[in-house]
Amino acid sequence: MREITAVVLLAGGSGSRLGGDQPKQFIRLAGKPVLVHTYEALRRQLPYALFAIVAPIDALATVRSMIPALDRNIIVSGGTSRQGSTLKGLKALAPHCPQQVLIHDAARPFIGAQIITDVIDALESNEAVDVAIATNDTIIVERDGYIQSIPKRKHILRGQTPQAFHFKTLVDCYEQIGEERLHQFTDDCGIYLECNPMGKIRIVQGDEENIKITHGLDLILADEMFRMRHSSASKEHPGIDARGKNVLIFGGTAGIGKAMSDIMTSAGARVISRSRSNGCDISNEEHVRTAIAEAVQTLGSLDVIVNSAGLLKAGPLIDQTSEDIGAQILVNLMGAAWIAKWSHEPLKATKGMLLNFASSSYTRGRADHVIYGATKAAIVNLTQGLSEEWAADGIRVNCIIPGRTDTEMRRSNFQTEAQETLSNPYQVALGAAKALSSTMNGQLERV
Repeated sequence: MREITAVVLLAGGSGSRLGGDQPKQFIRLAGKPVLVHTYEALRRQLPYALFAIVAPIDALATVRSMIPALDRNIIVSGGTSRQGSTLKGLKALAPHCPQQVLIHDAARPFIGAQIITDVIDALESNEAVDVAIATNDTIIVERDGYIQSIPKRKHILRGQTPQAFHFKTLVDCYEQIGEERLHQFTDDCGIYLECNPMGKIRIVQGDEENIKITHGLDLILADEMFRMRHSSASKEHPGIDARGKNVLIFGGTAGIGKAMSDIMTSAGARVISRSRSNGCDISNEEHVRTAIAEAVQTLGSLDVIVNSAGLLKAGPLIDQTSEDIGAQILVNLMGAAWIAKWSHEPLKATKGMLLNFASSSYTRGRADHVIYGATKAAIVNLTQGLSEEWAADGIRVNCIIPGRTDTEMRRSNFQTEAQETLSNPYQVALGAAKALSSTMNGQLERV
């Protein structure tokens, strides 16, 4: 594939519409900042391109720590507007005399290879190129709070990025507009048409997945899209890489944990399983600390630590005893915290993985097991937070979301449930074992 000469990657926004304490481009999803996902997606298709990454002035050091320090990456501070930031990027690229330039939003991490290819090909025979998709909503033109007109949707499109231009032509347009007027424009095609009223900008087909992360709901959607993409990739590469791995499984003497122990052992891993049945109560911090220390002493190191332990007491909350409520919180949440705390040091040494188990009820609480569901929902949050905290240490932290599974714990709480409607523990364990072989981080894997 022909590579485009240069890329301006716009990461200078404040993310004010998203809320929160950091710009959207620096929020971690699937174990990486959004900016890194976007950069890697572009770099895979444009391995020789010169990048100008435009970032907030107070985040330049942060961006330098995220993006590989290659001679084809230039990191510069942004302007006071989107177009001001684009101008900063163009100026940084100018000494390298690029022929063509691609402008892309850092908050669009799902840019696909087909779009990039189509944009590059279209620029070969056109003045400029934009990416757009059809709108499904009716567009209303408003004035003073009333509808002025409703244009036909046939020719109304939603613009995306990247946009592509011949470099010198775009620079000339910016010079003609002048910096004082840049705030009047929302994208580079608008600037080009202002300077070239009869110009023709070729439109190439965008993609519904090429979303721009702008609002809080977009983060939830993006997180799910990363999960779905990982699941699809896992199905294409369904093998298990366990040979020679040292594994400690909490809750590994029954249910899914026992099935994982059997599968990982058969695949060539050395596995130690701990649970209450052999003297390890994960709600007791000292038990957890000792179990991990003994496993390291026995195996020499730990590549994987799995927490498949759980405690469910079904029934209405008002009918549960204080002991039942407290026990579920201690095992499901505090136990997970103790395992995470004492796993850090051995997993940092091996750049290993901590694998947690949540529940399919993490997205919506269900009657008759609200404490169990609440604690398992917390495990999802714990996983995502730790994946960020430990990323610099090379530790991956992921979470399995099993469907309804035929385990002893479930049978004791749902005695009338039809067994044929439940998953076999070994089916779930096999999916979890495949997740252990992946490079994912901060992911929720449904199995």
